[in-house]
Amino acid sequence: RSCRQGRAVTFPCPLPGCDDLIGAIFELGRTLCRLQLSDEELALFTAAVLLSPDRPWLTESKKVQKLQDKIYVALQHEIQKKHSAEDKLSKMVSKLPLMKTICNLHLDKLEFFRLLHPETAMNFPPLYKEVFNSELQYSDPRES
Repeated sequence: RSCRQGRAVTFPCPLPGCDDLIGAIFELGRTLCRLQLSDEELALFTAAVLLSPDRPWLTESKKVQKLQDKIYVALQHEIQKKHSAEDKLSKMVSKLPLMKTICNLHLDKLEFFRLLHPETAMNFPPLYKEVFNSELQYSDPRES
């Protein structure tokens, strides 16, 4: 993993209007690189983000919340163990709104892609379908 400051990188997007998504992803990457997270901090932060109790399809969100709380405690411990800046965790948590924005933009682009190319969306990898299946319906276009 590397953080390159001051370089402009552009990636062509296969869908019209996804510059906002790509820009938001790069902005998130840039701000996270500035935090200089260790591998352990990044892994724990990633776990905390993935274990979000506010997902609408969860049936036991309180259990997920308790697990997420434990991960945040472990993350705080890891930050203190490395004698990092005291406000590092709050800086990390302040990125959550941007992450939610990116997630919503991604879901919008996926839905748009699914409508334009339903046959391709049906063949998304199983893990991808599992992660996003609750928000996107991969119905067979021939059934409509």
